[in-house]
Amino acid sequence: MASFPSLLESIDDLNFTQIDVLLSRAKHFKDNPQLSPFNTTPKPIIATSFLENSTRTKHSFAVAIRRLGGLYIDFNAETSSLKKGESLEETFLTLFYQGVNLCVFRSSVSHQLSQFKENLPIKLVNGGDGVNEHPTQALLDLYTLTELCPDLNGKTISIIGDNIHSRVAHSLMKLLPQFGMKIILSGPLEYLPDSATLPKGVELLTDRDETVKRSDFIYLLRIQKERHEGKTSNDNYLETNGVSLDRLKKLNKIIPVLHPGPANIGVELDQALIKSSLYKGYLQVENSIPMRMAIIEAMLLNNDQNIGKVNGEKF
Repeated sequence: MASFPSLLESIDDLNFTQIDVLLSRAKHFKDNPQLSPFNTTPKPIIATSFLENSTRTKHSFAVAIRRLGGLYIDFNAETSSLKKGESLEETFLTLFYQGVNLCVFRSSVSHQLSQFKENLPIKLVNGGDGVNEHPTQALLDLYTLTELCPDLNGKTISIIGDNIHSRVAHSLMKLLPQFGMKIILSGPLEYLPDSATLPKGVELLTDRDETVKRSDFIYLLRIQKERHEGKTSNDNYLETNGVSLDRLKKLNKIIPVLHPGPANIGVELDQALIKSSLYKGYLQVENSIPMRMAIIEAMLLNNDQNIGKVNGEKF
């Protein structure tokens, strides 16, 4: 794991071999839930710093850290010196020199961690930044898909919903084609990106039923009201663009349905679907622990000594 990056901002920061190692280690941790590889002294210290609300990502990192045998700190930015005007770099350097080994950071600002690519104040994991990317969610989704279908080559996954604002969709578009998957982005036209910007292996389709018919997996997204300028309406969304259990049955598509959460029942999916065996959202939550354990382990064991510097110089 010596070559594993110390800044995981994007799927682009990983090569195929590194991703494959993460899949293998995640399976190892899931198969051995009592394993605590960091039963050493001193224990590694990992912090989460979330400037946006989170349940799944934040808490799964907290559980993963403790299962690894590390010490967990919840860094509350709202009560920190960031509120006094301290720069983000100074905050990260302070954490580093207090002995924190890695920080998981979430922000509403896209690409906020890009400024640290040259001089990294602390090892950093992107826990979701604006509408840019959510790499750890995409990686756990990939792991979940491999559990459901070991050979993903040639399979089609349809990401249905507010694609233009979905950071996890942006990460999935970079990740899944590496494993031979085809991606369909579907939803109302105003929720879809410009077709000219799409990577190879990704297409747009506005017809929900045709999308479902062509799918081997469905990945549902909520409407991100907080990222829309102006008002959005959920009226009739389930009927026109959402996926219900009854519709899947009518289309003869009894296939797995994934969702990164939080799910809006009655909007992008119905109660019957989320309570059915087709819904894999809780499997994603379960798999978030071993995958994030694998990511933390790889980053802490990469032997990177070039951390905690300012302008290339270490204190």
